[in-house]
Amino acid sequence: MTTVQMRGKGTITFPAKLRSKYKLQEGEVFTIIDLGGGSFMLVPKTLEVDALSRRIAQSLKEEDFDIEAWLPVIKEERKKFFQEKYGDVNPSGNSR
Repeated sequence: MTTVQMRGKGTITFPAKLRSKYKLQEGEVFTIIDLGGGSFMLVPKTLEVDALSRRIAQSLKEEDFDIEAWLPVIKEERKKFFQEKYGDVNPSGNSR
């Protein structure tokens, strides 16, 4: 068990061993869970976008995905989406 001290503005320094063991970086975001009775738990928060992008990247790698083959399809779908949502608007922002 390790003891830490809260400093001004609620700052707590994590021991170096824990930072290293769990690969915690400066600016890491945590979820604090109130367990009641004066106890709580800090859990590193994996941003959902990061987790999703890792899952997508892994799936694409496993399927030997060729982005070059899909770029025309993606561009066409983007164009359709913008036309449906905004009418006759150029999604790239370039003049026609």
